[in-house]
Amino acid sequence: MNNSEFITVIEDVVSTSAIEDTINNLKSPPGRKADENLVKQSAWFNSLSDSDKDMVKSIISDAVNESAFGFLCVLDGVRSISESGSTNNLKLTHGNTLLNDPEKEYLHDLYKNV
Repeated sequence: MNNSEFITVIEDVVSTSAIEDTINNLKSPPGRKADENLVKQSAWFNSLSDSDKDMVKSIISDAVNESAFGFLCVLDGVRSISESGSTNNLKLTHGNTLLNDPEKEYLHDLYKNV
């Protein structure tokens, strides 16, 4: 797997799934005794007009994508996670392939292009 393939998988398995699962949970909370907060959110969401529901879905999509983008920035070392603000030295490998190779296109740039 190369860095482009990794990003495609992340888009599908992480981002798209999170967006769809969140929306489905809002439409119909899972479980026989769903979390009370989720039940309230669902009642509110289901009371919205179709255009307002579409707006909420768009906001959810934006939030998920910004979260994934930010995490990839951390993996790329362009967003620090240390208190001193120094750069990260994280290495992400798949088999013997370095996926966040600083000599290649950044993962967060690839993600924005998916």
